[in-house]
Amino acid sequence: MRPLDDIRVIELTTAWAGPMAGRILAHMGAEVVHVESPTRTNTWRTNKGAPSPVNFPDRDPGERRWDRVFLFNSQNVNKRSIAIDLKAEGGLDTVRALILRSDVLLCNFRPGMLRRLGLDYDSLCGENPRIIVAEMPAYGLEGPHSSYAALGPTMEMAAGMSAAIAYEDGRPTVTGPSYLDPIGGFNAAGAVLTALYDRRRTGKGQHIEVSQVEAAMQFIGPEILKAAETGSDPDPDGNHVAHAAPHNAFPVAGTDEWIAIAAETEDQWRALCRVMGQPALADDARFADLAARKANEVALDAIIADWTDGADKHELAARLQREGVIAAPVNTPRDMFESDYLRGKGFFTDIAHPAAGTHPHPGLPFHLSRTPGDYRRAAPCFGADNAHVLGEVLGLSTEQLDAMERSRTIASAPNPEA
Repeated sequence: MRPLDDIRVIELTTAWAGPMAGRILAHMGAEVVHVESPTRTNTWRTNKGAPSPVNFPDRDPGERRWDRVFLFNSQNVNKRSIAIDLKAEGGLDTVRALILRSDVLLCNFRPGMLRRLGLDYDSLCGENPRIIVAEMPAYGLEGPHSSYAALGPTMEMAAGMSAAIAYEDGRPTVTGPSYLDPIGGFNAAGAVLTALYDRRRTGKGQHIEVSQVEAAMQFIGPEILKAAETGSDPDPDGNHVAHAAPHNAFPVAGTDEWIAIAAETEDQWRALCRVMGQPALADDARFADLAARKANEVALDAIIADWTDGADKHELAARLQREGVIAAPVNTPRDMFESDYLRGKGFFTDIAHPAAGTHPHPGLPFHLSRTPGDYRRAAPCFGADNAHVLGEVLGLSTEQLDAMERSRTIASAPNPEA
């Protein structure tokens, strides 16, 4: 038995952050129902209108491209999908009835949407005092920024992370693929689990607010404390840090291939010099201690770069690690897919999808000994579970479901007129 086998979660979510939270809960056994609109589908299903071939198996969108997108299928494993138009007659009432028969409502749309629909916690708890409603607004539900739209990269900027991610005199940048979205998902999942534990004790649900910008603050905690104490902000300096030298990424064999090397202690620095075959560097006056190495960091980086150039990043990193030097290959996505470490952990699981075929899917980073979670089904095709969910949970008849299909209240494919 999985720990959340008796829990039903209704998702009003899109893209990454909200679906990630639901994915975690589904992995632990929850029945997660992803509610979609026939006229405005999940942005990761539609692939922004102009499908990019790279996001499809064999680079082919196929006839039902909304069921073949890697982005959606990777984050919605184990879930069910119902596609129902909340603006159509009976649509909103049906979804409300479904929520009231469930344990958790997840939402990562803009603040105020649930209240406008009458699906906010205050509107639901009178009929179901056990309901847990989790909202994931970027800037919170109230306050001067609560109405702001946000994406993962803009939240990095807002959270102060990007101010420290730049080269000297360079523009701030971001980590890349909406890093804060999955972080928000993990925070929301943790908050839901806490609320479920509390409900087991008290019998009562509650409202959860996960501000995703606040969730990002843990990543710049030391910088915030330093700024509060000294009034000074960090000076962006690429990969360099004040407490270690060397501390940088150095070129290796291949195009745009790198290895990260750092020495935080004198022992690590001397070990690096030995591996480089240049033990005399440790006693060179320019590099004799941390202060000297920081003062001559440009020259130091050049010496190390000349040594790493042409090396195999994986072999060199392993060699340095064996000698006690902090080092790692700067891995590409392909490197990660081929990683012995991840394969040894069973991180990738082949899952057969009815429209997209069988492909490896990424796992989750926690491993429980008695209740490890599992992969029960592939991501759902659009509206594939209309009959199961609305029939089994709400008890709607075949005739009622047929009528809803004819009126386009529910659908098994996005409305092409939308």
